[in-house]
Amino acid sequence: MNVALIGSVSSSLACLEALVESGVEVTGVLGVDESRASAISDYASLRKTAGDAGLAFQSFESVTEPDVATFLRAHPHDLIWVIGLSQMMPQSLIDMARSGGVGFHPTMLPEGRGRAPVAWTILRGARAACSLFFLTDEPDAGDIIAQQEVVVRPDDYSEDLIARTNVTLKKLVCGLAPGIIAGEVPRTPQDHASATYYEKRTPEDGLIHWSESTDQIHRLVRAAGRPYPGAFSWLNRDKVTIWRA
Repeated sequence: MNVALIGSVSSSLACLEALVESGVEVTGVLGVDESRASAISDYASLRKTAGDAGLAFQSFESVTEPDVATFLRAHPHDLIWVIGLSQMMPQSLIDMARSGGVGFHPTMLPEGRGRAPVAWTILRGARAACSLFFLTDEPDAGDIIAQQEVVVRPDDYSEDLIARTNVTLKKLVCGLAPGIIAGEVPRTPQDHASATYYEKRTPEDGLIHWSESTDQIHRLVRAAGRPYPGAFSWLNRDKVTIWRA
């Protein structure tokens, strides 16, 4: 099998690096343009890595741009890896892949489906993982391809957990590579009855409520920290962002 990859964050880059290093044929790479970097937490450009590997590359601002579909048609692929894309991928684009789409989520699916998984993992003291799965109409609900738990340390900030997850993700992809090349990709259905869900978070959710416990405030500072907008409070009329605690 060969693959195309589309993404916009550090996990996208980790996957691309692993695919290239492990010898999987990558027919093309699409990355959100650098002009959009300030609007995407944990943004990573895929341009240089694709170029260094001699891969066809296309940047875009919106995944619905006609150039995205044109690029994918021009670079036929068996699987499309939609990794860390901050936009909803149209089904019409996924359907261009002969064998479907692959997604990534940093929780032990079916636990923690949904939004802001890294922040919620720290806030709730939940488990983290690398989960690769087949894309379906329901987010994060497809058959599991591979899954490996990631250690969450009691002093982790979001950037620490993201970095450790990306290391595990690269190892996971490299381990899958021989099967991908041979056209043998495992799949195990999720137990939908056991699914839990995380809600969307916004920058305003970083507001510190000083009536909460010191443990919960500490968790918020760690969860909302870089590459996210940060935990904050107000001093008179001045907004004060707290990055470390």
